[in-house]
Amino acid sequence: MKPNILVCGKTGVGKTSLIQAMTHAGTVPDDAIGDARPTTEGFDLYQTEVVNFIDCEGMEPGKVHATPDDATSSDQNPIESYLNLLMSEVVRRLDSNDAEQCIHLVWYCLSGSDARVQPADARMIEAFRDRVLVIVTKVDLMRRNHIEDFQKALFDLVSPDQIVMISSHQKNGLDKLLSKTLALAKPAIAEAGQEVAEFNERWQQYYVNMRDAWKRRTESEAASIIQWAAGRAAAIAAVPLPLADVGPLVANEIYMIHKLGNVYGFAVNETIITMLLGCLGGSAAGKLAASFLPFLKIPIAAGVTYGVGKAAKAYFESDMTLDAAALKKKFLEGEQEAKSQNWKKAISSDRLEEAEE
Repeated sequence: MKPNILVCGKTGVGKTSLIQAMTHAGTVPDDAIGDARPTTEGFDLYQTEVVNFIDCEGMEPGKVHATPDDATSSDQNPIESYLNLLMSEVVRRLDSNDAEQCIHLVWYCLSGSDARVQPADARMIEAFRDRVLVIVTKVDLMRRNHIEDFQKALFDLVSPDQIVMISSHQKNGLDKLLSKTLALAKPAIAEAGQEVAEFNERWQQYYVNMRDAWKRRTESEAASIIQWAAGRAAAIAAVPLPLADVGPLVANEIYMIHKLGNVYGFAVNETIITMLLGCLGGSAAGKLAASFLPFLKIPIAAGVTYGVGKAAKAYFESDMTLDAAALKKKFLEGEQEAKSQNWKKAISSDRLEEAEE
């Protein structure tokens, strides 16, 4: 038996691209990717050795989605018509009385490039609350001023454990999505009387090479985020006005932690932010309060931010299990490592990037 995953969401959020990223080459042809244009009509089935993906057509504004039995009324609410389309597939498979045909899990995809979670998204997520993984795609396109509010809106709908932040293009968060999907698939396998250990082995074999590649890309992306944030902290600290850098430095660290969490597939809430900054002895802003001299502030700001980034990276790599002592050690190692870097050069690069923006 293989779990069946229903993949749904609005047109253009990257549903088919995600399936392609989660399967071996050739499973999903390139011409199935719509580049924000609708290409899937009804449902497309993509099968692998370990899982089946049922790719649903995208929800479109104003469109009334027809069910296979043509029972949809032309004056029906478009959102409800899309939900009816999804439910019709769930019921059709359930009526087959074949456990291998049933929908075991729903991936609801929404784009991180949107400014907020829309009512249509909330309706779909609530409908499948117990069996849904909410996948925020294109997290690399999330705007800095939207990221916290976007994630808070999702926390009101589902548990953080049901949210995965991914970028199919950059391969970020896919390993976390894989782990959460496997955890939810195992009970279905057991209920069907199948051998979970055997299924788990087949699953791991199918994804072993892909996971290695994802890990390398994720580590590289995380390192780039830390370097960027530390360089930005150095630029902020170069401001000659006393205490003018406090707010921006804190915001910079919080944004860095959000971005690092997203790279590893986690939606980061205030509890995680507070815990990380708290157990690491506060932020760069606190250490800078004792110094008003730019030539002292710059390496302090960069070093502390770099250390916080290294600790946060280790925390997310550990699946958020690293204890306070281990986090503190990672922070101090990072802070020490930062001393060997030329942060004045980083300031120039950061200001150049801001000018280009």
